[in-house]
Amino acid sequence: MKCFYKNWQYGCLPAALFGIAILLSCLHQLSWTVFLIWMQVPFYLVHEFEEHVFPGGFRQFINFKLFESGNANFPLSEAGVFWINIPFIWVLYPLLAILAQHVNPLIGMTLPYFTLLNATTHIIAGLVKRCYNPGLCVSVFLNYPTCIYTIIYLNHHYSHTLMSNIGGFIFALAGHAVILGSIVTKFKRAKTELSISKT
Repeated sequence: MKCFYKNWQYGCLPAALFGIAILLSCLHQLSWTVFLIWMQVPFYLVHEFEEHVFPGGFRQFINFKLFESGNANFPLSEAGVFWINIPFIWVLYPLLAILAQHVNPLIGMTLPYFTLLNATTHIIAGLVKRCYNPGLCVSVFLNYPTCIYTIIYLNHHYSHTLMSNIGGFIFALAGHAVILGSIVTKFKRAKTELSISKT
């Protein structure tokens, strides 16, 4: 597993480019709705590429800048990064896109909302820390405009979208709460253990 923890991110850009090429080649067979929803998957992979490969350093930014732990691998470790990104983006994103394509297009509302909330956290972190953070550029110039457009398009072309918007936002909020909560809990537990050991 150590090999996966260290190298999974190098598959982001090839997978994104391959996915975009496949979707463009199938564009004449897909509805514009399905195309927009599916494009959220490779677009997020491009975001991950900026975070973890070029320029990379998202884990270090979280640990040094946000938590000021002084440890490049704590509280967010290489394993932690892997288990956050693989289940959510590499597994759940395509699964939701499949459900949106074959069950109900409004299920796909969850994808742009999740990406949009993630992009917003990058922008807030940049404003608070007054510096660049890995993932910020793709968030601003790719994720934000495409997510907003997708949400507007779905709301304009489908009726009864209120619950889909609420559900998409709640899913995004809950997902980020789980991720952030696990990191914060790990950090607080370590600080508590350290203070106990000192006493």
